[in-house]
Amino acid sequence: MKSGRKPQDRDREDALRKLFDLAQANQNRTGPDALDEMGRYYELKSTTRDRVSTARDVGPEHLKKWRKLNWIFGRGQYAGKTFAFEKTYVLTPAQMEPWFSLIEAKITQDDALFVRALAVLEANGFTPAECDRIRRAFRRGVLLNDPKITWGYIQTHGVEIRRNHAKTLRRVLLSPNYDAKCGGRR
Repeated sequence: MKSGRKPQDRDREDALRKLFDLAQANQNRTGPDALDEMGRYYELKSTTRDRVSTARDVGPEHLKKWRKLNWIFGRGQYAGKTFAFEKTYVLTPAQMEPWFSLIEAKITQDDALFVRALAVLEANGFTPAECDRIRRAFRRGVLLNDPKITWGYIQTHGVEIRRNHAKTLRRVLLSPNYDAKCGGRR
């Protein structure tokens, strides 16, 4: 099955899995990108820029899924055919929540207007089936195309992992002193 992703994106994702000693969560490239031995799932993102791409057609279902995942971000450059990570960060769902809430607000900003429009349609003879079709079309129309996460957000809200990536990741996530709502360096 073709994923539509560039081969170098898959290579960088594989490199993050290896760096953090994570397993591939599934074989069909849908759902979470990685899994650790404790059953925690991860979304893996990498970039060479000051922002990170997320996904096409982001809507409520993406947010529902993402709110259950830890996120690992890697930033770096290519050295020949090899990607070298210069910085890596981990963010928990709690640390990602401000960004999730911002995206959710963009997706739902016209909900009240849409409810009013549906009431007018129903009052003017549109059938329930027609209203359902319009409701589905509206939902598709408010999806966001690849909302970006800025590197500044990642640095401000995340925990930088500089060395012993696999061990440090697990220590950070298991630490009773780790406050998931604020960032820090490890």
